[in-house]
Amino acid sequence: MDRAGPSSTNILNTGESGTGKEVLARALHNCSSRSTKPFIAINCTAIPETLMESELFGHSKGSFTGAISDKKGLFEEAQGGTIFLDEIGDMDLGLQAKLLRVLQERTIKPVGSNQFKTIDVRVIAATHKDLKKAIANQIFREDLYYRLSVIPIVIPPLRHRPEDIPLLAHHFLRKYSALNNGKNVSFSQEALRKLMSFTWPGNVRELENMIERVVVMARSSQIDAVDIPDSDQSSPELFFGSATNDFPTLEQLEKRYIELILEKSGGKKEQAAQILRINRRTLYRKEKDYGFVTDSESDSMSEK
Repeated sequence: MDRAGPSSTNILNTGESGTGKEVLARALHNCSSRSTKPFIAINCTAIPETLMESELFGHSKGSFTGAISDKKGLFEEAQGGTIFLDEIGDMDLGLQAKLLRVLQERTIKPVGSNQFKTIDVRVIAATHKDLKKAIANQIFREDLYYRLSVIPIVIPPLRHRPEDIPLLAHHFLRKYSALNNGKNVSFSQEALRKLMSFTWPGNVRELENMIERVVVMARSSQIDAVDIPDSDQSSPELFFGSATNDFPTLEQLEKRYIELILEKSGGKKEQAAQILRINRRTLYRKEKDYGFVTDSESDSMSEK
């Protein structure tokens, strides 16, 4: 990064989903001479193929139905800066050929226009796919691969760099403590060791999700190992899978979920209500309806 960042050379970031490929791309942009110019990110899977060319290169008025005016493409918007093409491995073959031409000639032609525009844009691409295999399967152009991968950077999965976990965990702890009314919480050494023992198939994104959850659920100023869900319990799908395997009604599912949140929050009604995004009176009423408390207990709580 230190050597490649200041250059204008195209870079290809590869790594599993959630490893931080866009974070790396932004860091490369920020340490380059282009840092004062735009950084434009686009996910190649998020836009339909029929609109992708227009998004990248722009279009002229009347070039297709709905084109009521000229529109700049993202390459033009990123002039002088960096464009980040995420999930480049999912790009349509026809568009790959047009992108190759842009990289070779440093010009773009908006859809419906006969005019070429010169561009000065650095391209950083990223993918979680094996592009060499995609080339062998003839779904990715080999010539485009070599244009993009002048400097390849492989981001290892989190399980291969466990020494990064405490650094990331503390970063996310500060972030979500600030977002949750400035909670003052810290990790015990046992909690950090437990975090380092997980394989993290979702990588940094999964770790961030976990830290946000334990900050919200924290019962004291110190997060201990017991507060960290086991790795096989960290997926919401497991809760919903076990909670719905007998095809409950929506009311029964709500009852089970409220019961879970009350358990996880240690019975703290205000915290449980915040997680459920309902007010405390509504929570008290539902506790009464579902038989979690007696009528007298519910009336007493609702008066507080």
